[in-house]
Amino acid sequence: MSAITISNLKNTLILLISLFIVTVKVNGQSGNVVIIDSKNKETIPFANVCFEEFGSNLKVYNISDKDGAVKNPCKNKALVSVSFVGYKTYVDTLQPNKSYQIALTPQVFDLDQVIVTANFTPQKADKSIYNIKVIDSRKIELKAASNLSDILKDEVNFQVSYDPALGSSLKLKGLSGNNVKILVDGVPVIGRMGGNIDLSQLNLYNIDHVEIVEGPMSVVYGSNALAGAINIITKENLHSNYTVTANTYLENLGTYNFDGIVAFKSGKNNFSFSGGRNFFNGIYLENIDKNRSQTWKPKEQYNGDFYYVYNHDNYKIKFQSSFMNERLLDKGDQLAPSFRYATDSWFKSLRFSNRIEYNLKIGNDYFLNVWGSHSFYERKKLTYLKDFIDSSSQLVNDNSSNDTTNSNAFAYKLIFGNQNPDKIFNFVSGIDLNYETASGKRILDEKQSMGDYAIFTSLMFNLGKKLSIQPGFRYAYNTKFNSPPVPSINVKWNALSFMNIRASYTRGYRAPSLKELYILFKDVNHDIRPNDTLKAERGNNFDLSFSFNTDKADKIHFTNVELSMFYNQINNIIYLAPITTSPASTFYKYINISHFNTFGGQVAFKYSFYPRFDFGLGFGETGTYASTDKKNQELGKYKYGTDASINTSYLIPKLDVKVYLNYKYSGIKFNPSLDSNNQIVFGSINPYNTIDISLMRKFLSNKLTFSCGIKNLLDNKIVLSKGVTGDTPHTGGDGSPVGYGRVFFTSITYNIFN
Repeated sequence: MSAITISNLKNTLILLISLFIVTVKVNGQSGNVVIIDSKNKETIPFANVCFEEFGSNLKVYNISDKDGAVKNPCKNKALVSVSFVGYKTYVDTLQPNKSYQIALTPQVFDLDQVIVTANFTPQKADKSIYNIKVIDSRKIELKAASNLSDILKDEVNFQVSYDPALGSSLKLKGLSGNNVKILVDGVPVIGRMGGNIDLSQLNLYNIDHVEIVEGPMSVVYGSNALAGAINIITKENLHSNYTVTANTYLENLGTYNFDGIVAFKSGKNNFSFSGGRNFFNGIYLENIDKNRSQTWKPKEQYNGDFYYVYNHDNYKIKFQSSFMNERLLDKGDQLAPSFRYATDSWFKSLRFSNRIEYNLKIGNDYFLNVWGSHSFYERKKLTYLKDFIDSSSQLVNDNSSNDTTNSNAFAYKLIFGNQNPDKIFNFVSGIDLNYETASGKRILDEKQSMGDYAIFTSLMFNLGKKLSIQPGFRYAYNTKFNSPPVPSINVKWNALSFMNIRASYTRGYRAPSLKELYILFKDVNHDIRPNDTLKAERGNNFDLSFSFNTDKADKIHFTNVELSMFYNQINNIIYLAPITTSPASTFYKYINISHFNTFGGQVAFKYSFYPRFDFGLGFGETGTYASTDKKNQELGKYKYGTDASINTSYLIPKLDVKVYLNYKYSGIKFNPSLDSNNQIVFGSINPYNTIDISLMRKFLSNKLTFSCGIKNLLDNKIVLSKGVTGDTPHTGGDGSPVGYGRVFFTSITYNIFN
């Protein structure tokens, strides 16, 4: 007993001496700052720290060491800003020659993620009057997602469809991608094929996070925003003197991606250069031994991005440029009877966007934001006759086999207003100017243009600290269609300290796009026809959501529950529908469906035991109604489809390995089309299940990240369909492609910063 007591005393004494030495090391050094986690009290190494001395031009950027410590270099009172991925940014003032301990609060559910979409000025997601979902860089990294399609396909109420040639497309809450505004840093993305932006062309290598507004955004963003908006926010180096990142992503079925970023700061100037190459070898799913045509086409893509930022005390100027060049090869089968020749088609896409922005802070409350952009998109088709005897290829001199279509979009936006949460009344007003042209041989009269020029305003009334009401109004002049006034109203009620209620209504409107009106797209696998008699869409859109959050500063257990419902009623919705002229003949054409409704809801549950374990569960159901008879709009006439998802991650302490698993059940999906009698019928796509698993481990003081795993574990390829569906405008086959098989992947990222 005595020996045990002496041993215990000895161990206790050693522990106390060790603690004393650490305390002297940290607190005994004058001006030392130690960064810790507010939940588990562990130190945070490699956090970004900025010291800005008052009364001088001294501004120093630094990184906390492996013990979470950093030296304050300022001899006078200074402003300190501390940031780290997954934590709220900390800003405070420090006195010189004094030691501090700064506790960063983790962002467990992104409720405190600063967002910019639809809010005009940066604002925390939990405080926004809009219901905004954030997919941050941590989730993108865990999933090893390469493009926007990878990150959205597992979300409930999102339906991502695949065309092996045209790429991936999107539906949100039963509405097609035509009604979802896709933006990069607020600039609309152009280049729709078959009515949709190819999500696989929007890469994530230089992306900080993705903001998703599920609900009508017509007042803020105008046309194409009845279902919501997706805003891709690019990275901006705010704290490091320089950062260099290199990344590689490889799949066993022939995907090889490489990209990198170089960013640095010099005084008030901030520069970044990034670029990458993606390559996919193509996949044979059918006729592998019969001929050479591949179901999933091989493609090669090059990307480049640049930005320059000048930060002043009261204003900011930013110029950014983005470039994408992709070529896709559609190999033709060998032609009978000699099988000497085959026709191969190259589809080349080029997107080039430039944007300049000016932000001015006026006094303590007011701001002015002005930006302008030009986006260019080109889609080129070149067809070659390949000779297998002499291995030559010759361009086919046929106008129907070769084509080039160009699109130019000019967008300008000016916003003036104030957003002070302490004031009863705030406002934002602006001008939104958009002009688009399209030219090519397959366009009616070979060139078309459309302008849309709008003014808008939103008024915010803060009735106490719990209730906010925001009415909005937009009026636009369209050069081809009569645009009605578009009103909206949003309400946010913080009913209890842990519960937020949000409700919104918008009078929706969307003018047909130039592609829907005038552009013909036809090849061996596609026959998409325009319709210059289309009417504009008009409708009413309602959303209601309840959010419950138990996030408290002193807890390591977090729970979040969200319930949401929506109803979209649209007249003359524009739909890319298959038109069946005979049992063996089908083409696709843009049509108006006089009465189209979607109705549904979603339940989402999230739990976190910080920092080891995260669990998420989602369930959504969407009903779709389409008819030419307004009298038959009972709920029993709707076609219902269900989605469910489970995602979980666990950090294995001893191995420091994070395991991530995602499961999604994609229920039956219904799509309206026209039969041979010009009557609306519903085709359907069978349900299927997907599972993705990944492992992630960081090395070398978090500079090296290694990930590996399995995507599409259940080996999905083609999902059978019943009837004719408008899911993808692909004329061949009797099913919908959802993947090219089970994939084993690995990803390595190396990051150097200072």
